Amino acid sequence: MSRSVERVRSVSQGFLEPGERTRRVMLAQGGVSPWWRAGFFLVGAMAFQLVPVGGYAGFRGALGGLAGVLLANAFTSRRVVLETDRAVVVLRYGRFGVVKPTRVLARLPLGTGIGSLSGTWARIELAGERLWVHRHWQGDAAAFVPPRLG
Repeated sequence: MSRSVERVRSVSQGFLEPGERTRRVMLAQGGVSPWWRAGFFLVGAMAFQLVPVGGYAGFRGALGGLAGVLLANAFTSRRVVLETDRAVVVLRYGRFGVVKPTRVLARLPLGTGIGSLSGTWARIELAGERLWVHRHWQGDAAAFVPPRLG
């Protein structure tokens, strides 16, 4: 198990019920598509190039790109999805910085399906929210328990 999975698991433990154990971990993001985030960066970088202030074009481009990324973060929600021995738990965590959950958004029945995952950013629907899962987290997410039939 990777260090990143272990770290997310340990910081999320305080949001679970006493004695509840995490089986699988997945990070996801909602809001704007991750591909739009790249667009925000590029538009910001190009827009700052148009500012009619002396030299330093490279600096202005970098500053504009940073402004674009910060704006994209304002429209992005970040989630931790845990499959425990009792439920599928969706946690919210901050828009900036490291993964540090802030509250439980949903407790779904064990067996809630995650859906098919493919590509760099897989799109899923969970707890009434459209989320994207990066390829790094798809391996663990693919093992989530599928919906029970019958």
